[in-house]
Amino acid sequence: MDAPQAGRRAARRRGRGPAFTLLETAMTTVIIGVGILAMVEAQQAFVQSNLWSSHAAAGTFLAGEVREYMRHLPRHDPVVGLMPISAGGPIVFGPESNEITLDDYDDADDFAGLRFGSGGDFEGPIDATGAIIPELDLLGNVVLDDLGRPVPMVGWMQEVLVEKVEPHDYSIVREEGYYRESQEGDLPAIAVDAFPLRVTVIVWYTAPGRTAMEVARLSWVVP
Repeated sequence: MDAPQAGRRAARRRGRGPAFTLLETAMTTVIIGVGILAMVEAQQAFVQSNLWSSHAAAGTFLAGEVREYMRHLPRHDPVVGLMPISAGGPIVFGPESNEITLDDYDDADDFAGLRFGSGGDFEGPIDATGAIIPELDLLGNVVLDDLGRPVPMVGWMQEVLVEKVEPHDYSIVREEGYYRESQEGDLPAIAVDAFPLRVTVIVWYTAPGRTAMEVARLSWVVP
Protein backbone atom coordinates (compact mmCIF):
# COMPACT_ATOMS: atom_id res chain seq x y z
CA MET A 1 0.00 0.00 0.00
CA ASP A 2 1.47 3.31 -0.96
CA ALA A 3 1.85 6.13 1.54
CA PRO A 4 -0.82 8.48 0.06
CA GLN A 5 -3.54 5.81 0.18
CA ALA A 6 -2.65 4.88 3.77
CA GLY A 7 -2.77 8.54 4.74
CA ARG A 8 -6.21 8.98 3.20
CA ARG A 9 -7.59 5.97 5.14
CA ALA A 10 -6.10 7.23 8.39
CA ALA A 11 -7.66 10.65 7.78
CA ARG A 12 -11.09 9.06 7.19
CA ARG A 13 -10.80 7.11 10.45
CA ARG A 14 -9.86 10.25 12.33
CA GLY A 15 -12.76 12.17 10.76
CA ARG A 16 -15.44 9.76 12.03
CA GLY A 17 -17.03 10.97 15.30
CA PRO A 18 -17.68 8.60 18.20
CA ALA A 19 -20.95 6.61 17.68
CA PHE A 20 -23.67 5.88 20.27
CA THR A 21 -23.60 2.46 21.78
CA LEU A 22 -26.73 0.32 22.09
CA LEU A 23 -26.83 0.95 25.86
CA GLU A 24 -26.66 4.72 25.40
CA THR A 25 -29.48 4.59 22.85
CA ALA A 26 -31.64 2.51 25.19
CA MET A 27 -31.02 4.88 28.12
CA THR A 28 -31.92 7.89 25.97
CA THR A 29 -35.16 6.21 24.91
CA VAL A 30 -36.04 5.47 28.53
CA ILE A 31 -35.34 9.05 29.66
CA ILE A 32 -37.42 10.55 26.85
CA GLY A 33 -40.24 8.07 27.52
CA VAL A 34 -40.32 8.89 31.23
CA GLY A 35 -40.43 12.59 30.44
CA ILE A 36 -43.33 12.18 28.01
CA LEU A 37 -45.22 9.99 30.50
CA ALA A 38 -44.75 12.58 33.24
CA MET A 39 -46.10 15.29 30.92
CA VAL A 40 -49.16 13.17 30.05
CA GLU A 41 -49.88 12.42 33.72
CA ALA A 42 -49.50 16.09 34.63
CA GLN A 43 -51.94 17.03 31.86
CA GLN A 44 -54.45 14.42 33.06
CA ALA A 45 -54.14 15.69 36.64
CA PHE A 46 -54.74 19.24 35.43
CA VAL A 47 -57.83 18.17 33.47
CA GLN A 48 -59.23 16.29 36.49
CA SER A 49 -58.55 19.23 38.80
CA ASN A 50 -60.17 21.66 36.38
CA LEU A 51 -63.18 19.35 35.98
CA TRP A 52 -63.63 19.08 39.75
CA SER A 53 -63.38 22.85 40.12
CA SER A 54 -66.08 23.29 37.48
CA HIS A 55 -68.32 20.74 39.20
CA ALA A 56 -67.77 22.32 42.62
CA ALA A 57 -68.68 25.75 41.26
CA ALA A 58 -71.80 24.37 39.58
CA GLY A 59 -72.79 22.49 42.74
CA THR A 60 -72.40 25.56 44.93
CA PHE A 61 -74.48 27.55 42.47
CA LEU A 62 -77.26 24.94 42.45
CA ALA A 63 -77.36 24.76 46.26
CA GLY A 64 -77.62 28.53 46.46
CA GLU A 65 -80.52 28.54 44.00
CA VAL A 66 -82.61 26.31 46.27
CA ARG A 67 -81.77 28.50 49.25
CA GLU A 68 -82.94 31.58 47.36
CA TYR A 69 -86.15 29.81 46.42
CA MET A 70 -86.87 28.91 50.07
CA ARG A 71 -85.50 31.96 51.85
CA HIS A 72 -88.86 33.68 52.48
CA LEU A 73 -90.76 30.56 53.55
CA PRO A 74 -91.95 30.15 57.18
CA ARG A 75 -91.05 27.05 59.18
CA HIS A 76 -94.47 25.42 58.94
CA ASP A 77 -97.77 25.83 57.15
CA PRO A 78 -99.09 29.38 57.79
CA VAL A 79 -102.67 28.08 58.09
CA VAL A 80 -102.60 24.74 59.93
CA GLY A 81 -99.12 24.85 61.45
CA LEU A 82 -97.45 21.50 62.15
CA MET A 83 -100.13 18.83 62.15
CA PRO A 84 -100.21 15.04 61.71
CA ILE A 85 -100.69 13.95 58.11
CA SER A 86 -103.62 11.78 59.21
CA ALA A 87 -105.85 12.00 62.28
CA GLY A 88 -104.13 10.40 65.23
CA GLY A 89 -101.00 9.76 63.22
CA PRO A 90 -97.43 10.89 63.95
CA ILE A 91 -96.24 14.39 63.19
CA VAL A 92 -93.84 14.31 60.25
CA PHE A 93 -92.43 16.93 57.91
CA GLY A 94 -93.63 17.08 54.33
CA PRO A 95 -96.30 18.66 52.16
CA GLU A 96 -99.94 18.70 53.21
CA SER A 97 -102.33 16.39 51.38
CA ASN A 98 -103.66 19.20 49.18
CA GLU A 99 -100.18 20.36 48.11
CA ILE A 100 -99.40 18.67 44.80
CA THR A 101 -97.19 20.93 42.70
CA LEU A 102 -94.08 22.86 43.68
CA ASP A 103 -96.09 26.09 43.64
CA ASP A 104 -98.25 24.64 46.43
CA TYR A 105 -95.29 24.24 48.81
CA ASP A 106 -95.61 27.23 51.13
CA ASP A 107 -93.36 26.38 54.09
CA ALA A 108 -89.91 24.97 54.77
CA ASP A 109 -90.98 21.60 56.17
CA ASP A 110 -92.80 20.84 52.89
CA PHE A 111 -89.38 20.39 51.29
CA ALA A 112 -88.15 17.69 53.70
CA GLY A 113 -86.58 14.89 51.67
CA LEU A 114 -87.45 16.55 48.37
CA ARG A 115 -85.21 15.91 45.36
CA PHE A 116 -85.01 17.93 42.15
CA GLY A 117 -83.45 16.22 39.17
CA SER A 118 -83.15 12.88 37.43
CA GLY A 119 -84.91 10.22 39.47
CA GLY A 120 -86.18 12.80 41.97
CA ASP A 121 -89.62 14.03 43.03
CA PHE A 122 -89.64 16.93 40.57
CA GLU A 123 -87.76 17.72 37.38
CA GLY A 124 -84.66 19.73 37.96
CA PRO A 125 -82.33 21.08 39.00
CA ILE A 126 -84.25 24.29 39.64
CA ASP A 127 -83.21 27.91 39.91
CA ALA A 128 -84.26 30.57 42.43
CA THR A 129 -87.61 31.02 40.68
CA GLY A 130 -88.44 27.32 40.60
CA ALA A 131 -87.77 27.05 36.86
CA ILE A 132 -85.82 24.07 35.53
CA ILE A 133 -82.20 24.87 34.64
CA PRO A 134 -81.50 23.64 31.07
CA GLU A 135 -78.48 21.79 29.73
CA LEU A 136 -76.14 23.91 27.59
CA ASP A 137 -73.87 22.75 24.78
CA LEU A 138 -70.24 23.83 24.34
CA LEU A 139 -71.36 26.99 22.52
CA GLY A 140 -73.72 28.01 25.33
CA ASN A 141 -76.89 27.07 23.47
CA VAL A 142 -79.81 25.38 25.23
CA VAL A 143 -80.03 21.68 24.39
CA LEU A 144 -83.48 20.64 23.15
CA ASP A 145 -85.08 17.21 23.03
CA ASP A 146 -86.83 15.68 20.00
CA LEU A 147 -89.98 17.68 20.79
CA GLY A 148 -88.11 20.99 21.00
CA ARG A 149 -88.27 21.21 24.80
CA PRO A 150 -85.24 22.26 26.88
CA VAL A 151 -83.35 19.34 28.39
CA PRO A 152 -82.69 19.73 32.16
CA MET A 153 -79.05 19.77 33.31
CA VAL A 154 -77.85 16.22 32.84
CA GLY A 155 -76.55 14.30 35.85
CA TRP A 156 -77.39 16.89 38.54
CA MET A 157 -79.77 16.58 41.49
CA GLN A 158 -80.61 18.85 44.45
CA GLU A 159 -81.69 17.10 47.66
CA VAL A 160 -83.27 19.00 50.57
CA LEU A 161 -83.03 17.88 54.21
CA VAL A 162 -85.05 19.58 56.95
CA GLU A 163 -84.30 18.98 60.65
CA LYS A 164 -85.78 20.31 63.88
CA VAL A 165 -83.04 21.72 66.14
CA GLU A 166 -82.81 23.17 69.63
CA PRO A 167 -83.00 26.98 69.67
CA HIS A 168 -80.03 27.23 72.05
CA ASP A 169 -77.86 24.70 70.18
CA TYR A 170 -78.38 24.04 66.48
CA SER A 171 -76.24 20.89 66.66
CA ILE A 172 -78.94 19.11 68.71
CA VAL A 173 -81.49 17.51 66.38
CA ARG A 174 -84.94 16.56 67.65
CA GLU A 175 -87.61 14.24 66.28
CA GLU A 176 -90.14 15.97 64.06
CA GLY A 177 -92.94 15.50 66.62
CA TYR A 178 -90.83 16.44 69.65
CA TYR A 179 -91.96 19.19 72.05
CA ARG A 180 -91.45 20.18 75.71
CA GLU A 181 -94.67 20.48 77.66
CA SER A 182 -92.88 21.93 80.67
CA GLN A 183 -89.42 23.20 81.56
CA GLU A 184 -86.69 20.54 81.65
CA GLY A 185 -83.73 21.82 83.65
CA ASP A 186 -82.51 24.95 81.90
CA LEU A 187 -84.60 24.21 78.81
CA PRO A 188 -87.92 26.06 78.67
CA ALA A 189 -91.21 24.59 77.50
CA ILE A 190 -91.64 24.88 73.76
CA ALA A 191 -94.46 23.98 71.38
CA VAL A 192 -94.05 21.34 68.69
CA ASP A 193 -94.01 23.95 65.90
CA ALA A 194 -91.83 26.56 67.65
CA PHE A 195 -88.42 24.92 67.14
CA PRO A 196 -86.00 26.33 64.56
CA LEU A 197 -85.42 24.28 61.43
CA ARG A 198 -82.05 23.55 59.88
CA VAL A 199 -82.29 23.19 56.12
CA THR A 200 -79.50 21.48 54.19
CA VAL A 201 -79.24 21.28 50.41
CA ILE A 202 -77.00 18.52 49.04
CA VAL A 203 -76.06 18.66 45.38
CA TRP A 204 -75.25 15.36 43.67
CA TYR A 205 -73.61 14.75 40.32
CA THR A 206 -73.69 11.47 38.41
CA ALA A 207 -71.23 11.16 35.54
CA PRO A 208 -72.07 8.71 32.73
CA GLY A 209 -71.42 5.18 33.94
CA ARG A 210 -70.54 6.35 37.46
CA THR A 211 -72.28 6.41 40.82
CA ALA A 212 -73.64 9.66 42.25
CA MET A 213 -71.17 11.77 44.23
CA GLU A 214 -71.80 14.68 46.57
CA VAL A 215 -70.43 17.89 45.06
CA ALA A 216 -71.70 20.62 47.37
CA ARG A 217 -73.61 21.11 50.63
CA LEU A 218 -75.23 24.27 51.99
CA SER A 219 -77.04 24.68 55.34
CA TRP A 220 -78.96 27.48 56.99
CA VAL A 221 -81.40 27.87 59.89
CA VAL A 222 -85.00 29.03 59.70
CA PRO A 223 -85.44 30.55 63.20
